[in-house]
Amino acid sequence: MASIDPLSHTALASAVLQASLDCIIAIDQDNVVVEWNPAAERTFSYTRQEALGQTLSQLIIPPTYRAAHEYGVQRYLATRTPHLINHRIQIEAQRRNGEVFPCEIIFHPLEFGNRTYFAAYLRDLTEQRRLDQERTRLALVAEASTDLIAFSDLHNRLMYLNGAGRRLIGYPHDIPADLTLAEFVHPEDQRLLIDAAWPQVRETGNWHGEMRLIHQETGEAIAVHRTIFTVTDPTTNTPIGYATVTRDISERKRIEHERLAWQTQLEQQVAERTEELRLLNAELDAFSYSVSHDLRAPIRHVVNFAGLLRRSLERNDPVKATRHLEMIVQAAARMDTLVSSLLTLAQSSRTQLSRSSVNLAALVEQVKEELQLDLEGRRVRWSGDPLPTVQGDEVLLRQVLWNLLGNAVKYTQMRPEASVTVGAQRVGTEWRIEVSDNGVGFDPQYGGRLFKVFQRLHTADEFEGVGVGLATVQRIVVRHGGHVWATAIPGEGATFGFSLPD
Repeated sequence: MASIDPLSHTALASAVLQASLDCIIAIDQDNVVVEWNPAAERTFSYTRQEALGQTLSQLIIPPTYRAAHEYGVQRYLATRTPHLINHRIQIEAQRRNGEVFPCEIIFHPLEFGNRTYFAAYLRDLTEQRRLDQERTRLALVAEASTDLIAFSDLHNRLMYLNGAGRRLIGYPHDIPADLTLAEFVHPEDQRLLIDAAWPQVRETGNWHGEMRLIHQETGEAIAVHRTIFTVTDPTTNTPIGYATVTRDISERKRIEHERLAWQTQLEQQVAERTEELRLLNAELDAFSYSVSHDLRAPIRHVVNFAGLLRRSLERNDPVKATRHLEMIVQAAARMDTLVSSLLTLAQSSRTQLSRSSVNLAALVEQVKEELQLDLEGRRVRWSGDPLPTVQGDEVLLRQVLWNLLGNAVKYTQMRPEASVTVGAQRVGTEWRIEVSDNGVGFDPQYGGRLFKVFQRLHTADEFEGVGVGLATVQRIVVRHGGHVWATAIPGEGATFGFSLPD
C-alpha cells in the first residue's frame, strides 16, 4: 500500500475541514476554541480570528445551558465517563445576534500528549425543523380534509392515503408495499387514467378531470373529480413522486341529474303548453269565425222571424204565426247546440287530467247502450277487437268514444244495415284505436279539416251537427300524449283513429 505524505495528509484534512457543510469546532480541555471552520463562521457570524481563544460557552452556548456544558466537560475530564460524549444530541445554540436556534451536536474527545481536546460537529436544524413543522401541518391538513389525498412514488406505489380517502373507497387496511391507487379506479375508467391522465401528468406536471372509483366493500361506483400532479424536490426540483386530491362529486352528479331531468320535463311542459296555445289560438280564430257566421245566423233568424211573427199576429194569421214561431224555436235550439258544443270543447281543454286504469271495452259498451235511443228502427252490426285497459282520464276518454261512435251511427243512417267496427292494435309503446263505418265517407283531400273547430264536409241539411265533436276528440287525445287521424273512401265509409301511450 502506498504511503501518504504527511504534508498531503494535512492538506487533505484541512480541505475537508474547510469544505464541510456542518460546523466543525475544536476546544481544549479549558473550553477554549482552537479551531473554527467556515461553516461555523456562516452559522454563528463570528470569524475564525474572532472565535479562536474564546470560550465556547461565551460564544455559542445560551446562558441557560452554560453551567451544564462546563460541568459535563469537567466530569468527563475527571471520570473519563462518556455520558453524552460520542452521542448525537439535539440542543439549542446561540448566534452572535443573540438568536437561539435548534441544532444537532456530537462531541468527540481527542487526546494529544498530556492534554485533552474535544471536536464538536454541529448542524443547524432550523431549516429542518421548519420543514418538519410544515410537514406536520400538511399532515394535519391532509387528515382533516374531507377530500381523498394520497401520495405515491415514481412507480405509482401508494405511500400515503388519508382518512377521508380510506373512507371514500372503503379501504381500512394497512397499505401494502406494491399497492397503487389505480387499483381503486372503475374498470371502465382505467383507459382514461392510462391513456389520458398519466401521459399528461408526465408531460405537463398535472391533470384534472372526472372519473369513477370503486368502493372496496360495496362495489359501488363513486363519481369523483381528481387532480393528479407531480411532486418535486424543493432543492433539486427533480420529480420524487405523485400526489392526488380527489373529491367525491356523487351528490353533485345526483343533483345535476335531477336538474337535467327537471329541465327536460320543463322543456316538455313548455312544448306542450306552446302546442296548447297554438291550438287555442287556432280555435280562437275558428270561434271568431263562428261568432261572425254560425252564431250570428240563428240570432238573425230569431230577430227576423220574430218580426214576421209580430206582423202575423197583427194580421191575425195564426197559420203563419205558428210557422214563424217554429222557425224561431229551431234557430234558438241551433244556437243552444253551438254554445253547448263550445262549452264542451273548452272544458276538455281546462279540465285537469285524472289518470287511472281505464277499461276501453267497458266504456264502448256504455256508449253503445246510450246510443240505442238513436237507433230505433235501424239495423246496426257492431264488431271489433278486444280492447285494452289504458292509463288516462276515464271521463274524457268516454267523451272521445261517444263522439266517434256517435259520428259512425250518424253517418251510416242512410244504409239499410250500418256496420261499425272498433279495432285495437299495439304498435311499439302505444295503443291505436280505430272506429270504422260503412257510411258516406268523405273526400280524403279534405280530411285535415275535420279535426278543426266548426269545419264540416257535409251540410247541416244532410247531417246534423256543428263541427266541434272531432275538435274535442283531438284536444283530449293530444292532452293524453297521443294523436288522431282519419281516412275514408267517398260513399263507402270512413275510419277515425287515435293513439294512447302505454
